[in-house]
Amino acid sequence: MEAITKLLSDLVAIPSMNPMGRGRLGKEYSEQSIAEFVAEFMRKASIDAELQQVSPGRPNVIGFVSAGAKETLMLEAHLDTVFADSMLIDPFDPVVRDGKLYGRGACDTKGSIAAFLQAVVSSLKAAKRLRYNILLLFVSDEEYRFAGAQYAVRQGLNANFGIAGEPTQLRIVRAHKGVTRWKILTKGVAAHSAYPERGKNAIYAMAKVVDRLQQYAVALRAVHPHPLLGTPSLSVGVIEGGQTVNIVPDHCWIEIDRRTLPGEMAEDVLKPIHSLLSTLEECEIQQPHLSVAGMEVAESSPIVQILKEAVTSVCGEAIVEAAHYATDAGIYNAVGVPTVVFGPGNIARAHTEAEYVELEQLQQATTIIERLLSS
Repeated sequence: MEAITKLLSDLVAIPSMNPMGRGRLGKEYSEQSIAEFVAEFMRKASIDAELQQVSPGRPNVIGFVSAGAKETLMLEAHLDTVFADSMLIDPFDPVVRDGKLYGRGACDTKGSIAAFLQAVVSSLKAAKRLRYNILLLFVSDEEYRFAGAQYAVRQGLNANFGIAGEPTQLRIVRAHKGVTRWKILTKGVAAHSAYPERGKNAIYAMAKVVDRLQQYAVALRAVHPHPLLGTPSLSVGVIEGGQTVNIVPDHCWIEIDRRTLPGEMAEDVLKPIHSLLSTLEECEIQQPHLSVAGMEVAESSPIVQILKEAVTSVCGEAIVEAAHYATDAGIYNAVGVPTVVFGPGNIARAHTEAEYVELEQLQQATTIIERLLSS
């Protein structure tokens, strides 16, 4: 417990907030420092490790342990966190209290990083015979664009199956929804608000767009549901337009979040939107700036079964379920690497003002991965 607690404390103490496209600068809005720490931790354990520069200051970390095995298991989690602006605790001064470790990222997902790293290092120190070669992959920019995972795939990811670390309370998530996000713009003509008839109001034009999208969102809830995930969904999450109140707005834009079912592709999402808005000349539908597929791994698949066995050996039972959020696992499954989601912590504590992970779950996660690797 002492070793895993120290490792997680060290990780939490290194800010790695995602700038989320908001132009925030500085090393605290970068994964560079934490990536270097993780790479050095692996090298000290004689694990081959390297940084993979996804974009300036935004690297992935890749480590590999060869066991001479026929199959390779990927252990993956993301390095970045959300902002810490509204936190009620010091986000980067990890504190242990009442069996919980507090700090930004403790739950999402530095707890998973710590558990994966400690499990591998402990297995190597104990000279245990490993069942699999191990690919350790810790990626950047998951919270905003999933860029790190997508980059790793483009570079030729090589694994037979994988586990994506997220706070699942040690439950095995074998299916989850995907997400596609894009913007729609409307253009108008600016004029003095005392003479609105001389202009063309882009916000009024957008109101028609939003009205049709709302009707479509209701219709989506009536489609035939997936047995585990229910129906797809659509939400308009951001709207922005105009310059000032006394000028007729000449521009407006919205951002849409569409949760998809396994098998739905970006083109499947956009085609009905183009049809829906085809009679509105004022609007421009942009291409998605994010599209991550939903995923479903059969319960009978090897990765589900070996993880169930390891979880049961530690916790007494293994719960297999589905989730409505999206993770990097959707990207890996899309390229033929069956990947489930698993890790310590409760998703309800992620991104919160007093984020924490329970240390008992952290230790259990570490033991589960150790047993999976060597039993």
